[in-house]
Amino acid sequence: MGAIGQVTGYLEDLNLVSIIIRIFLSMVCGGAIGVERGRAHQAAGMRTYMLVCMGATMVMMTGQYMFIHFQTGDPARLGAQVVSGIGFLGAGSIIIAGKTKIRGLTTAAGLWTSACIGLSIGIGFYEAGIVATSAVFLIMTRLRQLEYHLINDDEWFRFYVEMEENVKISRVAQELLSIGIQMGEMRMEQNAESFQKVVISLCDKNHRSREEVTKYLEKIDGILFVKYTI
Repeated sequence: MGAIGQVTGYLEDLNLVSIIIRIFLSMVCGGAIGVERGRAHQAAGMRTYMLVCMGATMVMMTGQYMFIHFQTGDPARLGAQVVSGIGFLGAGSIIIAGKTKIRGLTTAAGLWTSACIGLSIGIGFYEAGIVATSAVFLIMTRLRQLEYHLINDDEWFRFYVEMEENVKISRVAQELLSIGIQMGEMRMEQNAESFQKVVISLCDKNHRSREEVTKYLEKIDGILFVKYTI
């Protein structure tokens, strides 16, 4: 127990080993959350989350360094500036789609939480950072469907679709509607290739499985690639 306490104390102090561990751990934790956002085709992906988490870690380590070596500074105050300042990234990830739908709130909340995780790692509170990362990853990957089941009567699926350049979205929507599948939110992605990239939300009134809906999409003329996104 004494040896464990010595190791823990050593890692909580500011030294070369603890600095390397904190930076590496912040990259891992931020990247783990960002991977899920990248799979959901969000603008803020793995590298963005890594940078946010690592930047917050650096702020806390800098505050700790100033306090130890110059007997001045307040790490908590520096951390508070990160928590409030990260809002500009969160605001930039929120998109208003149409008149009533807002996208990007989960990504914005994830960026803010990633910064908070970085602050905890940066001050040496490793356990909280790791547990919080696990909790955020669980929320983003496993609780989405539960949220839909609790809030919505109909289940919505979101798909990433690549289609030929001349394909009209309205035609695709009509074909799907004819078999009882309603198209909801849609987002076109910028693309320099000779095909269109679209992220669409679909609701099957006949409660067919995700695999069946995917097959219906793949059968539509002009659709080149279909992938379900969380």
